[in-house]
Amino acid sequence: MESLNELSLSEDDPRLCVAKDPASCIREECCEFSVAVAGSPGVGKTVLIQALLGLTESHQHSNVTSLYPTRPGGPLLYIHPSHPGLSLWELPLEDGSPEKWILEADLLLLVTNGQFSRVHIDLARSALSQGKKLCLVRSQVDCDLHTLKRRMKEMFSREEVLHSLCTLTLQPFSDLKNKGEIRLFLVSGYEPWKLDTTRLKAVIEETSRMCGRPLSLVQQGYEVIGDKEISELQSALERGGIPEMVRFIQNSLDMLLDTRIDFAFEGGECSVRHSLLNALRGVRDEEDGSAHEKDPEAPTEYPSLKYPKASLWDIPGLGSHEFEVKDYLEHVNINHYDFIFLLLTNGTEATDSFKSLLSELKKQGKKVFLIRACEEGAIPMEEERGKNELFVLCPTKLPGPEFHRLLGNLEEQLSTHKSRAFMLSLPNLSAEVIQKKKEALAHEIWKVALLSSLVACVPVPGVAISCDMSLLTARLDTYRQELGLDASSIASLSQQYGVPAATLMLEIHSPAGKGVTRELVGKMLGTATGLGLEIAGVILHRFPLLGPLATGGIAFHANYSVLSRCLEGLAEDAQRVLEKALTFHSTSMN
Repeated sequence: MESLNELSLSEDDPRLCVAKDPASCIREECCEFSVAVAGSPGVGKTVLIQALLGLTESHQHSNVTSLYPTRPGGPLLYIHPSHPGLSLWELPLEDGSPEKWILEADLLLLVTNGQFSRVHIDLARSALSQGKKLCLVRSQVDCDLHTLKRRMKEMFSREEVLHSLCTLTLQPFSDLKNKGEIRLFLVSGYEPWKLDTTRLKAVIEETSRMCGRPLSLVQQGYEVIGDKEISELQSALERGGIPEMVRFIQNSLDMLLDTRIDFAFEGGECSVRHSLLNALRGVRDEEDGSAHEKDPEAPTEYPSLKYPKASLWDIPGLGSHEFEVKDYLEHVNINHYDFIFLLLTNGTEATDSFKSLLSELKKQGKKVFLIRACEEGAIPMEEERGKNELFVLCPTKLPGPEFHRLLGNLEEQLSTHKSRAFMLSLPNLSAEVIQKKKEALAHEIWKVALLSSLVACVPVPGVAISCDMSLLTARLDTYRQELGLDASSIASLSQQYGVPAATLMLEIHSPAGKGVTRELVGKMLGTATGLGLEIAGVILHRFPLLGPLATGGIAFHANYSVLSRCLEGLAEDAQRVLEKALTFHSTSMN
């Protein structure tokens, strides 16, 4: 997601949720890092925050966000889903309210577009006395530079002016500056990415690492909610209210499970082709349900063990029938397949029948990859490397560099839904495959979080939000299965690599990896909402259409946080389990 989540809050709101003991909040577990940005109205706090999050007022999603503060001039919370652990609080200065927020912030940014006042100085000293990190920000420096350049004319020196501005701005903090407790950053108003903004980002990252909660202000690959989806959600809400919006999101989530994928495999030696089919399905040769018969007389379907709607097809070769190419393609129902994999043997490419088949497939616009099987440890010939349509694989020893290149090419040529569904249908063949599964699941998190907060009806005891616990529990259990951490997947991996299942289970460290229950989800939601921040009357304003959902914001944030953290932990578990299996197998073979 690239655009900003903006939430408003009010002290007087009856939905006030206060952590009675902020020190008891497990902030390290939540990986939360809070930055308080305090300053008078008009000094450019909002522009600064947008710059720190990589946004500008002209950004394509900036107009989508909309603020509806429950108290004009009250604190505002900015949460960027691309960095779900980072929270930036925009605080007013006049009423002294920042003082009570300092305790919860990890870093305080004091912002002014002129000289720092006594209020700033007192607030700075208070923050430092509490052991907080402090940065001073002199905003709208570009206006000063423009004015001085016009007045000084040929005597103007940009470097000297900036140096003098720093000296003058820091004068009220001379004793603190000498102790090295504060740093000053000059930022521009109209071009906020210039001057010291980059350096300030680096300091925020550095401070987060010092606090034990490292983050990066670079995109982390989370789902981007595009303008089309925003428009569709708005239309659903206008068409039938929240019930229609719920149906729309549910249908969108179901689309992944309902996506049909069919890959056809033809040619080559029968045993090699079947070994490739079995490896892609996560079954061993000769195992029940594996492909191990002779060449088929008709297309034979081998459904994925995880995704019944994802199937690999073993189709008869052209040479086994007295057909013309067009008749053969009709006989094997070629239009049914999303991709055709043609396996090669020595001399195959030189035959007239192969040339005719490949030519007709391309003429019909079919997507075709060529697979040349090789022995274990063999290196592809120089002329075979890097060809977009030719991949050299050892079916009994997947994966490998060529296999990952094949996956990359498939991703480029398949639709988004088919690509994600295919990745999720694969067994955990490698760390790269697990990562792609994680990315595929991460794309739906915002939808699950929003759906759960919309259909909420029964409050969770001890949790200051309402959400659909059943939905969250079921979805997390699905993630656990998708990443191969359920009992059936562990047992299959145990048999495949000859490692005791109990040994593999020891590599599962995350609570969700060991089993998902309503009690566990409720506990995690409690942690997610008890971040030690006085969250009051929070409303999610990712879209203007969510303005009426007065209780949905905190639920969305908590759901999103729990789903993201659990998915991260489950993926790490899956990586450790696979690594243990591979290491154990390698050791036993030596």
